[in-house]
Amino acid sequence: MRNPAAQGERDANHSELTARYESHYCKVYDTSKVGGGFPDSVVRVTTRAGHVVQLVEIKTADGSLSPSQERFFDEWGRGCCVVVRSIADVDAHIERLRHGL
Repeated sequence: MRNPAAQGERDANHSELTARYESHYCKVYDTSKVGGGFPDSVVRVTTRAGHVVQLVEIKTADGSLSPSQERFFDEWGRGCCVVVRSIADVDAHIERLRHGL
């Protein structure tokens, strides 16, 4: 079976995790149809110092990055992209960005 992302489909938890970011007053722009290994979302998190923007790849618990996603992460730097798989991952991501961890 082909990877859903390679078919232009979002992972099954995409809506749930996007909603979680939004519940924390984050702005989310869905980029799941861009292709070329580009991450699924651009997320803006408001912090005390202003805003932090990060590229976010949404994966299911057992999902793995495609070769094009691996190349994108390597070329852009792992620090600008993050993979989230669960509500706990989203919460931890927001916490790290808001508190500079």
